Amino acid sequence: MGAGRSHGVILAAASRKGSGTALVDRMRAAAAQVGVAVDEDTLSRLQRFLELLAVWNRRIHLTGERDVDVLASKHVVDSLLPVGRLPPTGLVVDVGSGAGFPGLVLACARPDLDIVLVESRRRPASFLTEAARTVPLPRARVAATRAEQLKDDPAVAGRATVVISRALRLDVFLALAAPLLAGDGVAISMQTPRLDTSTAAGMGAEHGLVPAGLQDYRLQDGASRRLVVFRRR
Repeated sequence: MGAGRSHGVILAAASRKGSGTALVDRMRAAAAQVGVAVDEDTLSRLQRFLELLAVWNRRIHLTGERDVDVLASKHVVDSLLPVGRLPPTGLVVDVGSGAGFPGLVLACARPDLDIVLVESRRRPASFLTEAARTVPLPRARVAATRAEQLKDDPAVAGRATVVISRALRLDVFLALAAPLLAGDGVAISMQTPRLDTSTAAGMGAEHGLVPAGLQDYRLQDGASRRLVVFRRR
């Protein structure tokens, strides 16, 4: 390798390292602003996830937002909010994982948990499989199927400690989540504050679920978000 080419490779590597460091710093700061502490191992896994997502986003349309900084400070940080509600052990099911929000982010934060990423669309499911392999997240697995079909899967139905979604309307989510929950499991729906508590309670009652917690918060860009937690009646 010639001196000029070698120098170029070194500069490119340094640029990537500097960019990665800045991305990690931005994620750390954005998470701290909403009260989420993230350790260095988690940040490293999240960085690898976002780098892979950026590559895939150039080839196929996985997210409406393509800017990695925005994905980090908004979508990743939003997906980290439920970490404090995850169990010490048990099965976590993310319904409608898409590009990995929140399921793959939760797996980066808690690689010790068994996490099922439910995504019926072929291309997002392929991305999730590749991300779980690359990060790596050996206890995360992709269920490339419709969530309705999981109620007949003995490995999932009635066994989930947590069922979560960031992508679905509450009424749709609760209908899918209820058959998957263990007796002491909880369903966590990531919504906006437009969803009022009385409406949420009424929707839960249709599926034998009752509200068990609510958390409002704001992201770094000022967007208002709401976590609504349900348990069996």
